[in-house]
Amino acid sequence: TTVGNDGVSVFQLGTARRLRAGTTLVFEVHYTPTGETHIDESKIGLVFTDEPPTQTVMDGAIVHGQFTIPPGEANYKIEADLTFSKDAKLLNLLPHSHLRGVRWDYEAVYPDGRRQAILSVPSYDFNWQMEYDFVEPLKVPAGSTLKTIAHYDNSVNNRYNPGPDQDVQWGEQSWDEMFVLFTKYSVDKNDLRLEGKPPAQD
Repeated sequence: TTVGNDGVSVFQLGTARRLRAGTTLVFEVHYTPTGETHIDESKIGLVFTDEPPTQTVMDGAIVHGQFTIPPGEANYKIEADLTFSKDAKLLNLLPHSHLRGVRWDYEAVYPDGRRQAILSVPSYDFNWQMEYDFVEPLKVPAGSTLKTIAHYDNSVNNRYNPGPDQDVQWGEQSWDEMFVLFTKYSVDKNDLRLEGKPPAQD
């Protein structure tokens, strides 16, 4: 996929997302109160393919919400993995943490034991969250594991830290923290055993 400056996702030829008749789309938007009235201008647009696709785009995520980052901890590490139960192709990765997030690293471990570094975000910035698209989809055979490591700085050295003297846990506000990897991947449209089900996650 590619994402333009206008936030539009464009899939490769022959690839599309499946939207079943009668599906209800649910969108979640997080706001931080400012004490003022604001108008939400969120929009969505869909473009339907004219030709039957050969690959179906799926959404996956690695979520780790059971953590406590101690006060003053300058390099707190969280790890989590995702294992694919069927052959797939990774299209992109989108790391998500909040103001204490400072680094993300990703590695693919294949069934034959081979390891491949596939993305490093050494200077993560909460204000510049983006999808990292692979130039060519990354083939991940069944049994492959996507390993994810994130680092957090809860010390006074982090100029964005809203509270270096506080324990930090999972939460939706920016002064809380998150560990989430969003990813898009594609599967053969005829492999209905996988379609509609995300990969296993820890």
